[in-house]
Amino acid sequence: MKKILVTSLTILTIGIIVGLFTLHQPPTTTPSVRQTRVRHHVAPITMATVKNNDALRFSCIIYYAVKHLKIQRWQEVSDFQLGWQVEIYTENGQTKYLVWPDKHIQASAKQLQPNWFTFKNGQVTYDSFGVHTFKKDLTATVSLTTIVTQIKRDHAAKLVRHMPTNLVIKDHR
Repeated sequence: MKKILVTSLTILTIGIIVGLFTLHQPPTTTPSVRQTRVRHHVAPITMATVKNNDALRFSCIIYYAVKHLKIQRWQEVSDFQLGWQVEIYTENGQTKYLVWPDKHIQASAKQLQPNWFTFKNGQVTYDSFGVHTFKKDLTATVSLTTIVTQIKRDHAAKLVRHMPTNLVIKDHR
């Protein structure tokens, strides 16, 4: 009797294992489909495109400041979701570009002097007012060519080309 019980249990166990194995196998009648992703080609950022497109140029300059500049206050404009507001003024014959965080910033929120940059002869000079200090403003000068080259190295063309959608330009000249 024991022998019959052991044999029956063994057969039952083998039947369950075989049944489970066949249930979990994919059907052999459907061919396997290979899914492919469509890759959208993003045009590289070149000096020619930057020179002819103010919003793209400002985006490149802001990107470089946030990602590579060693002036800490430029991190105040590092939120790519909120965006930026650039106000353009002329002061003593030099055009000055003030960069505010948040494309929707209101005048009432503009209490502290913003970061700004100037652009002359292919050189961008970043400037930042030292908060709670009597030291001179912090500055750094970088060529626009260096900025474009760095964006290529960072493989950030897609990100930088999207930045103008979160950029508001107010020209007060």
